[in-house]
Amino acid sequence: NQQKEIASLQLFADRFRAKASKASQAQSKLKQIDRMEKIAAPVARGKTIKFHFPQPVRSGLRVITLKDVDHAYGDLVVYRGMQFHAERGQRTVLVGPNGAGKSTLLKLLAGVLPVQHGTRELGHNARAGYFSQNRIDVLNPKHTVLESALDAPKPVPEQTARTVLGSFLFRGDDVFKSVAVLSGGEKSRLALVKLLLDPPNLLLMDEPTTHLDVGSIDALIGALKQYHGTLIFISHDVHFIRAIATSVLHITAGRLTPYPGDYDYYLDKSKATSARTALTAGQSLQDRRSNGSKTSAPRAPGLREQKAQKRLEAEARNAIAKAKREKEKRVHELEMKIAALEGQQKELAAALEDPAAYEPGGRAIAINRDLSAVADNLARLTAEWESVTASATVHS
Repeated sequence: NQQKEIASLQLFADRFRAKASKASQAQSKLKQIDRMEKIAAPVARGKTIKFHFPQPVRSGLRVITLKDVDHAYGDLVVYRGMQFHAERGQRTVLVGPNGAGKSTLLKLLAGVLPVQHGTRELGHNARAGYFSQNRIDVLNPKHTVLESALDAPKPVPEQTARTVLGSFLFRGDDVFKSVAVLSGGEKSRLALVKLLLDPPNLLLMDEPTTHLDVGSIDALIGALKQYHGTLIFISHDVHFIRAIATSVLHITAGRLTPYPGDYDYYLDKSKATSARTALTAGQSLQDRRSNGSKTSAPRAPGLREQKAQKRLEAEARNAIAKAKREKEKRVHELEMKIAALEGQQKELAAALEDPAAYEPGGRAIAINRDLSAVADNLARLTAEWESVTASATVHS
């Protein structure tokens, strides 16, 4: 309360000290502040550091395609005749049991693993970038953490680099550490920072939240939500998946089943018993081999499965159209509320121009409190408006 009173008195002094008729009153308010026995302001709770994600160049609609792809490790067939494509703006999570082929698919998409048979085609203007826990070859051991972050094809402002590094636990003097002395987890986080500072328009990420604390995960979520490219990722963090994924690809023993909706849509359609167990539901490649021929490959979907898939896709299209209508409605509601709050803000600011508000028994403190509340609500609604409109733009 004292902080608000001081702010109110200071506001009066700042507004009226330049006016000859009010200069003495303004000086009186400043003296009143000086005479106060100051009470330390409470320490604010830590907030997630936010930063603006550099946007990549826009790709074509079809970002990447795998056609008739075969891949095997020795006599263990992972994929045979596999078909896959991703479109601009999709954020797809790969789910399924360990050993089902998720990481292999991600590496095939990234070009880290060569296609043994079939084709990998990048779309118009598409550029892929790959992150995994072991992908630290992008780091120069002679650099410091800050030098490594700044070492990008496109110039990055140092303050931006420091902000992003801070979001991922490199704070204070940590930015001057040599890359050579970093732990494996620190190197992994630094590789992630480098990818975020110069993002491709096709991001391929294998367990990006490992080695991150809660605040860093929220910072990553915020960054990826404003990212306008295409994201394909693997994660076992249900909170992260729910916040990011707009589609799900279930992989079981090398077979791909797309669910063109968010994670809750996948849970509903797969009739999963829990959000966590659904991440690893299905058959691994080793399970398939133990149940049959060691060279057996995923069979092609039958007519019944094709019909079921078409039904799922139709339902998803209807769900997407409904979600779009709801977003448009929400945008309109937010714009109306924002306009009303801006009107209140102007009225309250005008009321603070009245010197009578600062007299004993005046309403300056109450007005200032109301103005602060309006500003908070305005910031919250504006942030929601930006999030909703950005989401609508990415998928248009």
